[in-house]
Amino acid sequence: GIVAAIVVLLIVFGAIIAGYLPLLLTIFFTLPITLGIVGLFGTLWDFSFFTPNLISMMGIAVGVDYALFIVSRYREERHNGREKNDAIRASGATASRAVFFSGLTVVLALAGMLLVPTTIFRSLAGGAIIVVLVSVAVSMTLLPALLSVLGEWVNWPWLTRGRTLLVWLAMVV
Repeated sequence: GIVAAIVVLLIVFGAIIAGYLPLLLTIFFTLPITLGIVGLFGTLWDFSFFTPNLISMMGIAVGVDYALFIVSRYREERHNGREKNDAIRASGATASRAVFFSGLTVVLALAGMLLVPTTIFRSLAGGAIIVVLVSVAVSMTLLPALLSVLGEWVNWPWLTRGRTLLVWLAMVV
């Protein structure tokens, strides 16, 4: 699934850093933090051995989705002529708010699984809820900070029409 995500992100963004950023945030921050939290909670609550698989699947799905939404909004604001910090504020006021409410909706929907009196459903719901909360937190805090540091480098290298996307993908993958 990760290779497919890379291809889709590179096609959507047309830039390698912007394409990899959502996936890197998910792999290096969201998933390890979530697995650490689940490990701590695992001393008090029984988690199914399927929970890490669900965490990985849900983490990549929502992590990439939320980060993609914020990065594309930031790039749109920069393209419209806003300065870097103004673009971050504008994307925070719009995209980050949507990410927050989307994450909250997903958490509330998953909370319904906690009502099922089966241990496997409760453990899967607990892991999924934690990964969504961590993903929202990473997308709303760390991602804007990284965008501030990267600035225009988020568009590097711009995959122009003169270069074939398949050549870039061969170099990257």
